[in-house]
Amino acid sequence: MDTADSAAAALERIAAAEYDAIITDIKMPGMDGMALLAEIRTRRLDTPILMITGHGAQSMAIEALRSGADDFIQKPIDRDYFVASLRRAIEAHALSRRVKNRELALKRCASELQQIAARVGCEQPRVLIVDDDPALLQALPQALRLRMGGVTIDTADSAAAALDQIGLHDYDAVVTDIKMPGMDGLALLAELRSRRPDTPILMITGHGEYDLSVRALRSGAYDFIQKPIDRDDFVASLDRAIRAHALWRRVKGRQSALERCAGELEPVVEKLADELRAAPVRGKP
Repeated sequence: MDTADSAAAALERIAAAEYDAIITDIKMPGMDGMALLAEIRTRRLDTPILMITGHGAQSMAIEALRSGADDFIQKPIDRDYFVASLRRAIEAHALSRRVKNRELALKRCASELQQIAARVGCEQPRVLIVDDDPALLQALPQALRLRMGGVTIDTADSAAAALDQIGLHDYDAVVTDIKMPGMDGLALLAELRSRRPDTPILMITGHGEYDLSVRALRSGAYDFIQKPIDRDDFVASLDRAIRAHALWRRVKGRQSALERCAGELEPVVEKLADELRAAPVRGKP
């Protein structure tokens, strides 16, 4: 409980601290209580203000209420009524603060979710094609650029080069041949699954290599593309993979945002619980 012997001193106090309630006399030399009430309303809009009025000063009491006071206390002061009025004011301010804190937290959450949705919707898909055949590395990107506008395409001529690329970028899809010298496509698939478990991987297999295709799918490949490659089927499968990855990123982004929001709201709820446990029993001074 702080005190001030003038309106000017009160304003200095209000600038330094946020009070749960303010009690002020109406009649004071210099700036009176009504002028102080008006000034407080511009600085602390939600702070409850109780005005002390002289006995019979009904017109001043009504003017105070119309100007934003929460209640008025007539002299001589009835202690019980005064305490009850002050308790109501403090409880109302505590409720207002809790509502305000929740609104701010929810607004931050909504804003973050909107930013995630906008960012994911505007990002250009990025695809990595891995093959040791230079002709295929040239032909597939050209086909994709003709059929899928707005897609960034990187290439790698070996599994080792592909892993270097994976370390630099988060791809929306990876397309790799199964049969390559050194680390083959299945070994690369296993390594990609450990590093980027949610990135769709399309495996290029030879005609009739069904056993390899089944092994690839069982090992976590999104789809397989048989040689000779049907460009339309390839583009359709790749488009599905990119869309699936975009959906997963949106879900993950929103989940992360909601977890952060829950982390922000949890202290608010805990503070409310602490306040309720510490609050005096209603009706007792």
